[in-house]
Amino acid sequence: ADARAAQLEQEAAARKADQERQDQAYWDQTGAKGDEAGLRAYVKRYPDGQFADLAGQRLAAIEAAARDQAAARDRGEWDRATGRNTEAAYTEYLMALPDGAFAEEAKSRIEMLQLQAAEGDDRARWQQVEDGLLLSPMARRLIEARLEALDFGPGPADGVFDDQTRRAIRRFQAARDLASTGYLDQQTMVSLLADGVLKLGE
Repeated sequence: ADARAAQLEQEAAARKADQERQDQAYWDQTGAKGDEAGLRAYVKRYPDGQFADLAGQRLAAIEAAARDQAAARDRGEWDRATGRNTEAAYTEYLMALPDGAFAEEAKSRIEMLQLQAAEGDDRARWQQVEDGLLLSPMARRLIEARLEALDFGPGPADGVFDDQTRRAIRRFQAARDLASTGYLDQQTMVSLLADGVLKLGE
């Protein structure tokens, strides 16, 4: 059993290293150049990647610069669209200003909203499975601590599964060849417990 556990851990580490190499290579081809199209291409393929936070910061800076340069009408239309934050609102913005300063951002938000709508039912089901585990606040903090010990960056061990925690869970699941939902299920818990035992024995 110990040998098998060690083998599984080696396989997981190899998968993680390979994923990080692919992530780095794609970043070098796209986001590292610093242009909006490259950054968006990177975030689309690797929303939880090593450079996702950096790409998000650079895109935010690009949007801020675009806002500064935008004409008054463009800015007003964009503010109205973001205020409503619906697919229809962003579509209306694109129809009014197809070459507007925020056209790429509008397309990106439409795609994101469509993905969120498509995943809505799945997310509710994943949440229901996680809720069925009946995790106590202490158990949730221990899970975050284990993810941190395994270098998946879940954020503070406060028992609150926020976006950063969900991203860490997805990264852990991907490294262990599990369904990358960002929510805990029995398989993920078993793998986390095994990793915790291995960590203690090191």
